[in-house]
Amino acid sequence: MTYDEKVHEAMRLCANGNADAWGYLSIIAGSARLIDDLVDEPKKWVRENSYNLAQLLLVDLPSNVFFHANKSALLPLHLTSLNAWIDSNEWMEKDTTRRNYALVIRDQLTELALLVAYITGGNKHMRKISLTVRELFLKEEF
Repeated sequence: MTYDEKVHEAMRLCANGNADAWGYLSIIAGSARLIDDLVDEPKKWVRENSYNLAQLLLVDLPSNVFFHANKSALLPLHLTSLNAWIDSNEWMEKDTTRRNYALVIRDQLTELALLVAYITGGNKHMRKISLTVRELFLKEEF
């Protein structure tokens, strides 16, 4: 299974049949991919990527019904996910211990997706899919 297929499956599980939740997760995944590309490979960044990112963050996200209805729960995880991502990138340049921790803390978007699972299906649904979603993103980097 490719990485994109794994992301798609995780989104399907977490959205739990809710089209607006699926749309929200698509916006988050698309934005994360673009920002990651910008940080990791800035020389390959093209103008169209800027327009796509602006569309996702300035138009699509604030107009998404799921985000609008649940933003008080979602925004704190946006903040902590971004913070963890920044810290992870800093630690990837450090010693082995910090690099290992960096590989863990950078996956905070998984927690955001699992919060979506909770919102769309309650604790029982979240617990049912939690380990499956995590296993989709296991990495052999350790």
